[in-house]
Amino acid sequence: MKDKPLILVVDDQSQNVELLEAYLVPEGYEIVTAVNGEEALQKLSGNQIDLILLDVMMPGLDGFEVTRRVRQDAKNRLLPIILVTALRETGNRVKGIEAGCDDFLSKPFDKMELLTRVRSLLKVKAYNDLMSNYQKELESEVTTRTKEKDELVNKLQESEEVLRASEEKYRSLVENINDVLYTLDTKGNITYISPAVERFTGYKVSDLIGKPFTPLIHTDDLSGLMGSLNHLATGQLEPWDFRVVDKDGRLIFVRSSSRPLYKDGKIVGITALMTDITERKLSEEKLLKSYENLQKTLNDAINTMAKIVETRDPYTAGHQQKVADLAVAIAREMKLEDTRIDQLRMSAIIHDIGKIYVPSDILSRPGKLSDMEFALIKAHAQAGYDIVKGMDFPCAIAQAVLQHHERLDGSGYPNRLKGEDILLEAKILAVADVIEAMSSHRPYRPALGIEKALEEISKNKGRLYDPDVVDACLELFNSGKFEFKSV
Repeated sequence: MKDKPLILVVDDQSQNVELLEAYLVPEGYEIVTAVNGEEALQKLSGNQIDLILLDVMMPGLDGFEVTRRVRQDAKNRLLPIILVTALRETGNRVKGIEAGCDDFLSKPFDKMELLTRVRSLLKVKAYNDLMSNYQKELESEVTTRTKEKDELVNKLQESEEVLRASEEKYRSLVENINDVLYTLDTKGNITYISPAVERFTGYKVSDLIGKPFTPLIHTDDLSGLMGSLNHLATGQLEPWDFRVVDKDGRLIFVRSSSRPLYKDGKIVGITALMTDITERKLSEEKLLKSYENLQKTLNDAINTMAKIVETRDPYTAGHQQKVADLAVAIAREMKLEDTRIDQLRMSAIIHDIGKIYVPSDILSRPGKLSDMEFALIKAHAQAGYDIVKGMDFPCAIAQAVLQHHERLDGSGYPNRLKGEDILLEAKILAVADVIEAMSSHRPYRPALGIEKALEEISKNKGRLYDPDVVDACLELFNSGKFEFKSV
């Protein structure tokens, strides 16, 4: 918030404008004035307004219409608007709320009431501005993480292609090798190379026959190939490893055993047996590393999205993580495979991401919500799905976010799905979400406790909640296998 907040005063009666200025300027506020709705909208577009004091009854655009038009501009969605009016009928106030105003000030207005309402709304605006900036930073980080994920996916695909190519070479070599890769004479020159080696390494066999062994082979102990050959005759050959490389210097395989090649009772060479396709192993390691990096990037993006929700709904900070902990425990009790459990965990951590579109004052309001306000709350499931589906996460994550408030009998939202139409991950999320929410404090009620929460899912087992999920959840708590941790 600026040192001197800028207030737009809109009224066609000059005496009202002068009185408001007389009250506000000494308190450190700057004033911009307009005499009608059209001028007010022009002043709003050309200034960084912090609050609007808006008369209702004006020629041309009235205060209700100006409020609606202000709210249509995304950047002014949270700009505080106080309607200043002599109208006292309840219908007019409802009309003002529906248009999007934040408060009312009745004419003739009291100075202390005016200043109190202005200060209060400016504090709310300052908080919303702070949270909005924080949210933008977090969303930017999510975008960055998503880009990194896409890059890793590409690298992952490249690694898979390298691995497939390596496996093709491996199969070709194994199918054609007959155990002998090459033979050497006692001078260390190559006398035979399997044609499969040519296909595998890129060397020309014709160029290598009669050439020294060393261009093709690197060993950890070059104390003498000839000496090793001589030791073969007496059975004293010490184990030593050959490392075969291709033209580009890439490691192909390591030999861990050898045997002499005899002719007319004399050793004329040595055969090497292929025991380890190192290039293939390296490809596998690269592929595994790519998967690990991709998983880390996905987790970073998921955790960042979770922080965005907590900036909008600080009263439920930690809710998503606790739901994730319970959902994972239920899934393990049901013996789901690891891949599904991991996707369920990510779904749970961001299942309320759609709440970033719900006004923070509604999320934290202690009183009962109106039907319209509750409709905004219910919209968070669809909003969350719309966010997640655009981030190229696994399909099950977006669907679980969308369906976590669906119920078996079709009474849930947003699509009133029934029974088998609901994803199992969403059924698990539904139970975990209810248990955590009921057992924790909320602005509109105190914590009800675990016993009440377990009673809720037991009572509605098979009607609202999946029986297998409920049984697994009850087993976890009744056996003491699970309890919520502080987050």
